[in-house]
Amino acid sequence: METSGYVAGIDIGTTKICTIIGRYAGAEPLEVLGVGLVPSSGLKSGIVVDRQDAIKCIRQSVEKAQQMANLPIQAAYIGISGDHTRSANVVGRVHTGPDAEVTVGDVEQVKQSAIDSVPLPVDREIVHTIVRDFSIDGTSGVSRPIGMTGNRLEVLLHVVTGMGTVIANVRQCCEAAGVEVQAHVLEPIATARAVLTDAERDLGVLIIDIGGGTTDIGVFVENSICHTAAVPVAGNHISRDIAQVLRVSADDAEALKCRFGAALSDLVPEDDLVHVTKADGFGSDRVPRRLIAEIMQARFTEIFETVKSELARAPIPKAGGVVLSGGGCQAPGTAKLASGVFDDLPVRTSEPRNLTGLAHLVATPVYATGVGLAMTAADEGAGTTAKPPPATTPTDTVCSWARELWQKVLQYKPW
Repeated sequence: METSGYVAGIDIGTTKICTIIGRYAGAEPLEVLGVGLVPSSGLKSGIVVDRQDAIKCIRQSVEKAQQMANLPIQAAYIGISGDHTRSANVVGRVHTGPDAEVTVGDVEQVKQSAIDSVPLPVDREIVHTIVRDFSIDGTSGVSRPIGMTGNRLEVLLHVVTGMGTVIANVRQCCEAAGVEVQAHVLEPIATARAVLTDAERDLGVLIIDIGGGTTDIGVFVENSICHTAAVPVAGNHISRDIAQVLRVSADDAEALKCRFGAALSDLVPEDDLVHVTKADGFGSDRVPRRLIAEIMQARFTEIFETVKSELARAPIPKAGGVVLSGGGCQAPGTAKLASGVFDDLPVRTSEPRNLTGLAHLVATPVYATGVGLAMTAADEGAGTTAKPPPATTPTDTVCSWARELWQKVLQYKPW
């Protein structure tokens, strides 16, 4: 594992593709060097539907980040999202022997015992295996069991699976764009790495990442993830609602949402009017801005109610707070509306934390997943092998110019 180097994360979403290039050194905060954000095409709800469009957008995002960082990247951590993902908490057990010390082999064996209990159809593959807790002879809360004495070792494992073909298509698009995939990371896990505090993880927190095609969910309790999921209702559905009700184009609906929208209609004065162009390109109208907010409030309420229903079906402890992330959470009043749906739990809107360098460029929820992917790569010491070009000094420039001039003199032939 490298203690310093360069890392990259690529958030491949339905509405945007975001590449983050950073530099890490030991326990120091990640230094952001390059950011590449471009509109996405060729994906729907985290699934590739047009390979060539997806490759083109990924390449554009990577090139933009490389130009800013002045650093070519060869590999990156890639986000995985969509409602094709599933998660489960499973238990594995091994008998270590009478009063024996737990070994590395015991730990690997107990993890494998838990993994073997996960039903895995041929069309699915494991994306993550995350240890939630070890226990020795029934005593839970053990974080590092190696070297401890006991007769029975157990592990509680959080396992995330996804559709193998979906993951393979994303990987192939990245490779066709010139980027090796070092690892796949479930997007709510990556987002949590960038925006959650240790206190929130310990007390219990629900992270809701509202993207374009899906809303991703992650629940953390006692500093451990205990549930992940995705619901197929997100920001694009809000834009589509606006387009259908106001009879405007999809692009105009997205612009109206971002410029004039709100998640609570009470935040908008009743007499505010907005000029809109009809979908036919000729007609125009002035509509109440509050109508846009009412449309958005209805769909946001559905998103949060759907998330709440998903959590009710999962055998998990109740979270003590909610953190919102993703581009879909930036509308005014979103946090207040979410708090009402989740029984007045405290809700905050997130942004990436603990960064240096070009941190101001990524200080919005839009960049949280991309930053989290780069942070995860840094945590695991997965530096890209690319090296920055050597710095050019004035002396180097002069010497290079002199050499070129001398070569021209030598090649010069008089008439």
